[in-house]
Order: sequence, then structure tokens, then C-alpha cells
Amino acid sequence: MKRKLFILLIIFSITPLFSQKLTKDELKTKLAELTCKCSEDKELTKDNYELALGLCILEAVNKHQADVEKHYGKDYISKIEQIGGDVGEKVAVVCPNLLMQLIDHTGSDDTEDVTYQDEEIEGSFVNTNIEGFLFLNLKETSGKSHQFVLINNFDNSYLIVDKLLKANDKIKVYYFLAELYNAKTNKYESFKIISDIQKL
Repeated sequence: MKRKLFILLIIFSITPLFSQKLTKDELKTKLAELTCKCSEDKELTKDNYELALGLCILEAVNKHQADVEKHYGKDYISKIEQIGGDVGEKVAVVCPNLLMQLIDHTGSDDTEDVTYQDEEIEGSFVNTNIEGFLFLNLKETSGKSHQFVLINNFDNSYLIVDKLLKANDKIKVYYFLAELYNAKTNKYESFKIISDIQKL
């Protein structure tokens, strides 16, 4: 009996070591996936979204505690804001619809009944790159460059996602401005969010 108990203690003590198998980037993606899934079961409102998402992130962290401790330290609770920022970076890719909800919820009450006209820019397609978000780069005929973020689905988004655009293709991009959290700079920044794109 003592021998069995001793073996069980060894198994439980080394289990966290074996569970530490995710890289930091893989961990952030996994936490984002769990947060997205958790949020689907909640009715997010402007009043409760911060608390609801915070609880979802904590729930995800608890499921991967060993990996979280490995990459953020045993005092990871004190770094929960950093973890939240890292998860937010991945949420934009994993479940952009949730990100769009958050943008709606962070808007001002004074602007709820105001209709905005999307801006538009014509130019040549340069390339796309992924740095937390999926960016599309465009250059106007004047030589001025612009960078846009793809975070939501729309009719012509397949042109970007399926990589159907080639360098120097003439395109028109419709966009709006939104404040998004940039994990690299650890602050909210203004980004041009693509609402539609046309190949000319």
C-alpha cells in the first residue's frame, strides 16, 4: 500500500513537468481559443464584457497552469494584465468576431446612433504580413504607403485570405479606424480596419 501511494505521489509530482510542452506562442493561441469558446456561452454587454472576458481568461489559464508558470513565472497572477494582452493579440486571429464585439462595446454612448461612412483608398497591392494581426500593405500612386488590418469576414476577404492578390495589382480598400491593443507596444493604437476590398 505504501509503495502504491509513493508511486502515485511521484506521478502527481511529475505531471506538471510533462504538461509543460507548449511554446509561448502555442500557449497564447491555446488560451485565446479557450477564451473564445468560453465567451460564446456568455452574453457580452457593454457593462459586463471586461469581467466576463477576465473570467474566461482565468479559466483558460487554470487549464494550462503548468505552461503558464513556465512562460510567465509562478507569480503569473501578478502578470495577468500582460497575459490578457497576449491573449488579445491572438483573439484577433483566432476569433475576429469576438474582437469586433469588443470594439462595439468599447465605443462611446454618444456615438451609438451615429452612422459612419467608411474611408477608401486606391493604390497598388504590395504584400501581406502577419504580426499578431494580418496586415495588408498598399501604396498609392503618390508613393504614400498604408497598412490595413484584416480582423473580420466580408464578401471579398477571400482575395486576401486565399492570397489571390499579386504585387502591383490595383485595388481599392474600404476601411474604418479602431483602437486596438498592440501587445508589442503594450498600449492601444489606432489601426485601419478593412471593411471591404475591390480588385480594379
